[in-house]
Parts: sequence; structure tokens; C-alpha cells
Amino acid sequence: MLSRHPLPHATSSRAQQTRRTMRLSTLDGVFATQYVTLTGGPLLVTFLLALGAADFEVGLVAALPLLGQLLQPLGAEAVRRRGGWRKPVVVAGAVADALLWALSAAAVVWIDRPTALLVVLGVLALQQIPTALVAVGWTSWISDLIPQRLRGRYFGARNVACNGLAAVTALAAGHLIGRSADPLPLYLIAIGVGVLARFASIAFLARQPEPRPAQPAEGGFFAQFAPPLRDPGFRRYVAYAALFGFAVQVASPFFTVFTIREAGFGPGTAMLLTAVSTGSNLLGQRVWGPLADRYGERQVLRAVGLAITLQPIWWLAAGPSAFGLGVMLAASFSGGFVWGGQALATGNLMMRLAPDSGKTSFFAVQAALVGVAGALGPLVGGALAEAVTAGLLGSVLPSTLKVVFVVSAALRLGGWMLLSRVPEPSARPHLRVAYIIRDTARTFNPMQGFSPLLHAFATASAGPKSLARRWRRLRRAHRTGAVR
Repeated sequence: MLSRHPLPHATSSRAQQTRRTMRLSTLDGVFATQYVTLTGGPLLVTFLLALGAADFEVGLVAALPLLGQLLQPLGAEAVRRRGGWRKPVVVAGAVADALLWALSAAAVVWIDRPTALLVVLGVLALQQIPTALVAVGWTSWISDLIPQRLRGRYFGARNVACNGLAAVTALAAGHLIGRSADPLPLYLIAIGVGVLARFASIAFLARQPEPRPAQPAEGGFFAQFAPPLRDPGFRRYVAYAALFGFAVQVASPFFTVFTIREAGFGPGTAMLLTAVSTGSNLLGQRVWGPLADRYGERQVLRAVGLAITLQPIWWLAAGPSAFGLGVMLAASFSGGFVWGGQALATGNLMMRLAPDSGKTSFFAVQAALVGVAGALGPLVGGALAEAVTAGLLGSVLPSTLKVVFVVSAALRLGGWMLLSRVPEPSARPHLRVAYIIRDTARTFNPMQGFSPLLHAFATASAGPKSLARRWRRLRRAHRTGAVR
């Protein structure tokens, strides 16, 4: 009888295709991260402040991507109507998202700043439609391309490559903009370079293969979202992610606002903090990826979640002095390290909890529900920030954004405690603090210099080779008695 195991040449071909896919995905991620760095985050906040945005408007912009996640069920429906194929939806959405920046740039060039600000806010809101299509389709697509047992290591190495160049970009952009008397033209140049980087990423994205998708769920638009809502483990995960995301977003947009308005530093310092955070993220990704593979994503989330809960407390000592700047730098470094684990483990845990069939609907429902909660965060934070800084609360609270940071820390603690209710998809050994310290020391050993952080591309492309070696070992083991 025939063997139930792949033939040698089939296994080799599959390994080669996996290596090629991982390389393409890494290159896509590198250029896409450049786009995000130059058109979002602190650079976008300082761009809006230069146009005259108020605190509430900054909070509104921070809420838009999270509100946009409400549209991800529409993206899941678009995928379903195409028979489960995600690549056309993702590529089309990415192109539309990048092209919409042309409207914002034209508004800033041709009309007055108050009106241009309104146009920019409107375009940012409109961009959430194609962004939602990209997000839900890409997550489902990439989970089919990357083998489950390699996701932690691969995405860790991929994120190292992406964030390494993003840190350099953030430093360069912040330095150039901070030295300019009129920063708006340089903001527009940065946006233009970011859009070009996005089209480069789309070129690599379009070359990635797409496995034949699972059969879409039967029924209409709403029928496909019933299974996620009936899954108890999924509901617990969403409850944790929603509260924790809300708590984080209460303060997240206002660290940059604090840096510029209360601490008195310029855009260059804001981007320096971003670069420090991104650089430490390189170390974090290399540490947390293997730990997630071995000890499970939930245990990694418990470790990094507690540190993220305490992050806003650092900023209580921040200020315009040299000591205050040092505290901000230390907070940015530690924050980047732990957020590397949070982002990696959150995505991978969601991939484990979602079944192979109908996973797109699971991702869409999770994004929509968590997005609603997260979108409320910056809106609440923005309203609280304006009330506090304007002295509307009188003598009850001091007139500083640090009040927002304390509120965020308290809410984060409540969200972190819900993580204990989230199931672990498989039994794993216990993760101890000593293991984290050990792996961090191994990753960043002063005796070896910075070489572990400088081989991001080599690591990202070499990761799949371990998969091929494992397949060869399994094939040799099966030859002894698996042929029937």
C-alpha cells in the first residue's frame, strides 16, 4: 500500500516554498513598517499638532483605527463572497489605503491649515475602510502560510527586521523635522516616502502564494459570526483583550502630547523616544518569540502584561529636566521590550484559538469587539485630558496629563487580571522570571557585541531552514515503520 507520508521531493518542494514565502513576507513587513512609521504614530501626532489639532482631536485620530476594526466583519464578508480567497481583497485594500494619502497632502498644500486639518481628519476616517479589509484578510492568510510551531520564532525575527529599520527611519525623520522652522513641508515629504514604501511592500505582498482556503461558512452575512460568539474560550479572550486594549488606549496617544506640550521637547525628542522604543523592541522580539513557542502565548502575556500595566507610572517622574528626560528614555526602552512580547503573543494566541475552518470570521469578530472597546479609550482619554489641562476639574486633580496616565494604569491592572480566565490551547511548562532573564542575557550578550541584533534579515530568511531539517528528521523516522 502507499505511504501516508509525503514523498521526499514533495517535502523538499514544500520547504522551499515556505522559505520563499517567509522571505517575501519579511520584505513586505519591512516596507510596510516604514509606511506606518512615516504616516502614523508619534509622527502623525506631531503632524496634527502642527496643523493646530486639540487634545480631543488627537484622541479621536487615535480612536479611528480601533473604530475601523468594526468594519472587519465587512472584510470577512468580502472574503467569503470571493470563495474564501484573501489575497485580492488584501492587495486592493492596501493600494486604496496608500492612495488616500494624496488627498491629505493636497489639502495641506492648497488650503488653509484649519480647513486642511478637517480634510486630513476626514481622510484618516475614510482610510479605515481599506485598512479593515487588509487586516482581517492578512491575518487569516498568513496563519495558513506559517507553520504553527514556527510562528513565534519567525514573527520574532520578522519583527526584528521591520522594527530595526523603523527605528532608523524614526530617528532620521525626527531629526530633520525638528531642525526645520516650518515642519509641514518635511511632514509631506515623509508621507510621500512612506507611501512609496507601501507600494514596495504591496509588490512583495502580491508575490506571496495563497493556499486554497477552507470552505466558507454556509448562510448569510450574520451566520458566519455565530460560531465565534458561541466559543467560551474565545469569549474570555475577547473580554480580556477588550478591557486591556481600552485601558492602554486611554493614555497611549498622550505620551507624545506630554513630551511636546508639558515637557517642552520638540518633534525630534518625540521621535527619539519612538526610536528607543523600537530599538528595544528588537531585543524583545528575539526573546519573546522562542519563549512563546515553548511556554505558550498566555504565559508570555501574563509576564509582559504586568510590566505594561506599570508603564504609565514611569511617566509620573517625567518632565523638562535632564532627569525627567532620562525617565522618559528608560520608560520607552522598557516599554518597547515588553510590547514586543505583547504584540507577538496576542496575535499568535488568537491564531491558536481560531479553528482552521472559518478562522476569518473569528479574526473579524475579535477585531470588531476589541476595536470598539479600544476606540473608546482615546476618546475617554482625550476628554479627560482636556478637562484636566483646562482646569475644569478645579482643585480636585492637578492640571497635567499625568492624571490620564494614572487612570490608564489602574484600568490596565483590571484588564490584566482577566487574562487568568483565558484558556491555554495546549499544556506547557511553567514560565519563570529566571527563564526570561536567562534568555535576555543570551540574546544580548555584551561579550558578543550587537551582532545578535544585526542579523535580523539573515535570521528571518534562515528560520524556515529549521522547518526543512525537522521535516527531514521526521521523514527518516517514518521510513522505519510508517509505510503501510
